[in-house]
Amino acid sequence: MKKPESICIFGDSTAWGAWDMEKAGWVNRLWLHIGKQDEDYVEIYNLSISGGTTETILERFEKEAKIRNADALIFQTGGNDASREHGKTANKISPKKFEKNIRKIIKKAKKITDKIIFLGFKNCDESKTLPVSWIDVDYFNSELQKFDAIMKKVCQEECVLFCDIEPLANEDFDDGIHPNAAGHQKIFEMVRNFLIAHGWI
Repeated sequence: MKKPESICIFGDSTAWGAWDMEKAGWVNRLWLHIGKQDEDYVEIYNLSISGGTTETILERFEKEAKIRNADALIFQTGGNDASREHGKTANKISPKKFEKNIRKIIKKAKKITDKIIFLGFKNCDESKTLPVSWIDVDYFNSELQKFDAIMKKVCQEECVLFCDIEPLANEDFDDGIHPNAAGHQKIFEMVRNFLIAHGWI
């Protein structure tokens, strides 16, 4: 497989790099890693936004990817979809709607490129996320894992790569949901190894 020349990454605040005060997130760490290579340089565009969901990705990713001539796409999403307003029982995006959205993203993405990866994200530190005090939103490990499993299942059915991110330790979170520098480093290493294994970098 030919290595991509332009990778666009769409996600939420985790992919955006929130709470990594050392190197601005796992995506920027990936960019720094690739920038040190002597050859086969790849453009990395982080197009993630804080608060993003599958709905917001669907609204914008096609145009933004095409403008940048993307020949590879990475999506990290699901955490905000799985969240709940504090004290409520309904997810921000229902599991059924989430699955439909993932299928729509894949269908649209395949019209741009055959190089597509979804990243899972399995856990949080519930001692700090029921609720996350400054946004009054609940994040449950059980719900994150449920949405992660839905994404993985859809990717398998649609023959799309899925990078199975291992759970982080509680000390890898500061506010309970956003990885700190150590957490972002672990995600970067897992993504880097996955991309190397599949010949992307």
